[in-house]
Formats: sequence, C-alpha cells, structure tokens
Amino acid sequence: MAHSKPLLIPWLQEQINSNKYPGVQWTNPEQTKFCIPWKHALRQDSSNTDILIFKAWAEVSGSGRANGDPSVWKRNFRSALRAKGFKMVDDNKNDAANPHKVFQWPDESTSKGEDPDNRHLNVSGPYLPAESAASPDILQECLRGMNISPEAGRLIKGTAGFEPPPEQQQLQNQVAIGGHSLPGQQQYPVMYEGAVTEAGLPEQPAHPIGGAEGGAYDEQLAAQFLQTMQKTSNGDNFRTQFKISVYYRGVKVLEQMVENEAGVRLVYSTDLNGTVLDRESGLTIVSLPSPGAMVDQNQASLTQRILDMLGDGLEVGVSGQVVYSQRRGESKAFWSFCKFDQSRQPQEISKHPQVLYKFTDFVRGIKDFIEGNAKECAPCSLFFCIGEKWPDPQCKPLEKKLIAVEVCLTSMELLKNMAVENGASSLKSVELQMSLEEMMEY
Repeated sequence: MAHSKPLLIPWLQEQINSNKYPGVQWTNPEQTKFCIPWKHALRQDSSNTDILIFKAWAEVSGSGRANGDPSVWKRNFRSALRAKGFKMVDDNKNDAANPHKVFQWPDESTSKGEDPDNRHLNVSGPYLPAESAASPDILQECLRGMNISPEAGRLIKGTAGFEPPPEQQQLQNQVAIGGHSLPGQQQYPVMYEGAVTEAGLPEQPAHPIGGAEGGAYDEQLAAQFLQTMQKTSNGDNFRTQFKISVYYRGVKVLEQMVENEAGVRLVYSTDLNGTVLDRESGLTIVSLPSPGAMVDQNQASLTQRILDMLGDGLEVGVSGQVVYSQRRGESKAFWSFCKFDQSRQPQEISKHPQVLYKFTDFVRGIKDFIEGNAKECAPCSLFFCIGEKWPDPQCKPLEKKLIAVEVCLTSMELLKNMAVENGASSLKSVELQMSLEEMMEY
C-alpha cells in the first residue's frame, strides 16, 4: 500500500522531539530554533549518524532511496526547508569540534509553500552543418593518437547510472580540498601571439576598458558587483548555470543552456532529445549530436567511434564551492582553462571525481584584477577535448580536435564581464575588498 508524503513541518517537529538523531535538537526554550549537524563527508570523523535526519526525510518523502546518495539527501532536505520558509540563522558547518547549522522555525504565514521543483531547460535538438571541412593533415594517424581505453565501450541507453559526487567520495588529490591547486592546474588562461576569436578578431587578455584607470570609483557599480557576487555564492554552494558549446573539428554543432545548478553529464544517446534530468543524481543529461551528416566520412567515422565509447559520459558539476569533473565512459577526456593553451601538458579527467576549479580561486583572481595585481581576469570557462589529448603535446589548436566542448560558468562570466567592461578602478571600494576577502575564506 502506497503511503502519502508527510508534511515537512509536523514531521520535522516530531523528529526533533524524538531525540532519535544525534545533534538534532532545539536550541532555545521557545522551540523556535533548532540545530542540525552539518558535517562534510570528507572529514575524518564523519560517520553514518551525521546523515540520519537527511536519510529519514528522503525515505518518507520519496526524494531519495535508502541506498542512495547522501549528498542528494542533504540537498533535498535543505531545499525543502527553504521552500517551507525555514531560515538559517547560524552557520557553523566549518566548526572543528561541532559542525552544524541553526535554523529558525517559519511563521505560519510562510510555511504553506510547495516543495521545490527540479527545473531544467528543454531546448530543441542540435543541428549539423551541411559541410564540414576536414583535411587529411589532422586525421592521419588519428586512430593511433586517440586516447580511448582498451576496455570495450557501450552505447548508452536511456538514463546514465550515478555514483556519489565529490563530497561523498575520497578525491584522489586531497590537496585540492585543502585549498591548494591540483598538480598542473593553471590559474589563468595560456595565450599565444596571434590567437583569434571565433569572430576573427585578435584574442586579447581581459583588461580594463580605455580610460578606466585612474577614474573615480563608481559606488553604485561596486554595490551591484558585490550583490551579484553574493548571489553567486549562498555560503553553502557556488551557484551557476552552464552554457554548453560542442564543436566537431572547429564547427559548432550544439549550443545548450543548462539551468540546473547541480551540473551536467555529457553522453551520446539516440534515445535522448534535448535535455533530460536524471532525478537520481540531480544532473542534467545532454546528448552530443551524431556526426552522420558530415561530408568527410573519415572524420565522421572517427568521431562516431569516440562517441560510441563515451558510455555514461563526462560529468561536470558543482559540489559546495568547487567545480568538479569525472569521466564515466571509456573515451578519455582532457581539459584546460583556455582554448589557446600551448602548455603542451595534457590534463586528463580521472574516473574519480576531481576538483577543476574553486570559487575561491575565481574570487582571488577577480580581486587581483580589481586591485591591479593581474593583467588578466579570472577564467569563466572550461575547455574539454574528448578522445584526444589537450593541451596538445604538439600545440595543435583545439579547433582541429574531433570533439571539443566549452563549459561556460554563467555566473562567473557575468562577474568577469562586469569587471572588464566597467574597468577595474571603478570597482575599488573598501567594502567590496573586504567582502571579497571574506569570500576567499570559504
């Protein structure tokens, strides 16, 4: 017999009064504030008791499975609190001895909302150009140069499987969690002389617009910038949407805006149309287009081979204050911050979740740019190459690769554009500098 979903407010009140969950308790005699343990899964002292309340709500509400992902349980629980008008009044999640959060019980007038929905953008399918200029120079010996694991791949059918995201798995590079860069990670794009944009204009490092240096500080602009920065990070999670651009040997074959703040998984499937939300993982699944319409059948055949080995795909998502990635298929993937990277040092995406970018790194880059300590603004895009090494050891450009994907973090793009277009000096305010310093301490 099916059971109806309980109302959150009476259910939560009953759970707090039951004393069944360690650390879940009222914090004042009036019982208007309560405490919830909020311990990061990567802490050495983490245990199953830390997630009992999240798991209990997942079970009774149907928002998660008993053997599912604890990070999804926590996210759904937090979303349910917000939807019902609960307000966080004390955030001590980084407390060494007792990580927790304190929430304010909602007024009756604000506790009648619906549970949040999982919104995502459905956009019409991709198009393929009638012609694709493939020349023998890059395709020769391409099979030998393709980095596809020897294990047999398979064509994904339907929704991909899911494993816990980074905060639920031990990352291979612990230093990334501790506030240090990953080995080989670049903090800023690597440019080369003569690089051009898609519009055919010379690629220039980001810098203040003419006349900005020495200009008067615009208090209104600084306030707007700060407000946008604060909305980007709600203290618990970095918030962004994802603009996905897919290129087959330099020709754009797909452009997709993904509104899901959890992230995206890129797959290849003939069963998918547009975007599909994987309700188990919380990620939006986007299928790469078929190369069948390409005029050059050699390029089409090689591209198809990589796609067929993509399996459960390439995952790019947000966990807390970091952007992470994970390869789930047999086609290897590589990445960089810049489409003109000439470092000749390929950076491979692991089969385990790995940190690519931290919000604090972006804030630090913005701060250095505003203060005049950096000529270039912090990057807002990640560039992936599937099936071939990137950055290329022979400095071959990204547009010569069979499959390249740009993932633009839209909130970072907005902040970067504000800093560049309005000039660094116009954002030099004491309040802004102090706020940026605080954000770098996340």
